[in-house]
This record gives sequence, structure tokens and C-alpha cells, in this order.
Amino acid sequence: MSATTSLSTHPLPVSSLRLDIFSQILLSIFTGEYPAGTRLKVQHLAKQYGVSSTPVREAIVELTGIGVVELFPNRGAVVAPFGIPEIREMYHVRRILEVESARCACECSDLEEIRQLLAETRHLQQATRDAQWTLLCSDIDKRTHTAIVNASGIKRLKAELNRYDRLMHMVRVLLKDSELYLDQILEEHLQVLEALLRRDQAAAASAMARHLEATCERAVEGIFVRGIDDSENIHP
Repeated sequence: MSATTSLSTHPLPVSSLRLDIFSQILLSIFTGEYPAGTRLKVQHLAKQYGVSSTPVREAIVELTGIGVVELFPNRGAVVAPFGIPEIREMYHVRRILEVESARCACECSDLEEIRQLLAETRHLQQATRDAQWTLLCSDIDKRTHTAIVNASGIKRLKAELNRYDRLMHMVRVLLKDSELYLDQILEEHLQVLEALLRRDQAAAASAMARHLEATCERAVEGIFVRGIDDSENIHP
């Protein structure tokens, strides 16, 4: 199957064109439909999506920014190699950044949001495991990481982490069996949050590192070992 023939021919919602195209291309890269070396032709993709070339070009620029697409003279946008080594490399970079954010957050004068997240996390650990619980876990996961980087007070650190935000969001979306890991994730978050409230920089950094190392291996297992279903459209 070619890189373009399987793209949806239905026009996408105007409000989320770029994100939808970004997500669909990233999904195709994750599933291997767009293998390394595949050329992403803007006009061809735009025709398949039924949109102008602008949102397609913007999506490709964003994919280039997170390292899954490369730009070459006379060849244009080309899918970069993507597999277990690459996803581990991405998580390695994220771990470096988030470990530093946890360390710096210990010096924040106001950790009230961290305290509230700790209380919510403990409550979720005791709550009934149902569909609502799963959604709440997903929500608190994102809020916890956002709160920690905000508490670090370093704008450039936050901006750099934001570059990987949609990539990590797509990983979470594709991990259809993530419910298996939610208790483990809550416990890992708990260790980070408790260390932050003690203002123990070494413990906070160590707990964050362990959490992201485990998250990386969960992503590897869910995407590359068990595999993912590319039969559905994935939206952010």
C-alpha cells in the first residue's frame, strides 16, 4: 500500500485540520504504513485530504520538529527511521528535561497545585475501577506533568517539552491497553509528588527518571511488541 492511497478522502473539520493531518501521518509512521524513506508529497496529501496545502505543510513542519520527518534538498519531506531505538531516544530526551523540571520545581514557592494533585492521586488509588476512573487517570497524568514543569519556572524548558507533547499524546492514544498500567503510573506519580512536597531534589529527580524509564518501556511494549491497530482514524 502506498503512503498516500490509504489517507481519508473525507474533508476534515476546519478547526482541527493541522492536528488531524499531523495525527494521521504520525499514526501511519507508527504503524509502518509510511516506512522510513517514504516521501510525503504536500500536494498529493492535500488532495487526498480534500484540503489546501497549507495545513499539510504545517503538519509536516511540526513532524520535522519532533524528528519523525526529515527535509532534504530536491527530495522534500521524507519519513525518518522510526522504531524502538528512536522512541527510546525520544523518551531519553524527555527524561532529561522532566528530571530537571522536577528538580527545579522543588524550589517553587507555591506547591499548592502539587499538593492538590497528590490528594487526587491518592483518591484515585482507592476509587472504583470503571470507565470514568480510566478517564480521570488520563487527565491527571497530563495535569501532573504540566504542573511540575510549570512549577519549575523555566520557560525554555516548558517550550522544549511542548515540542514533544503531541508525540507523547499520540503514544498514549495508541496504547489501547494502557488500563493495565494505570495503577503503576499512579504509584510512580505519587512518589514524584511526595518528593516534591518534601522539597527533596534528589528524590524527585530519581522518581521522575524511574517513571519515564518505565513509561518508555510501556510504549515500546504497547506499540512495537503487541502492535497497534491502524484500522481506525486517530484524532488528538
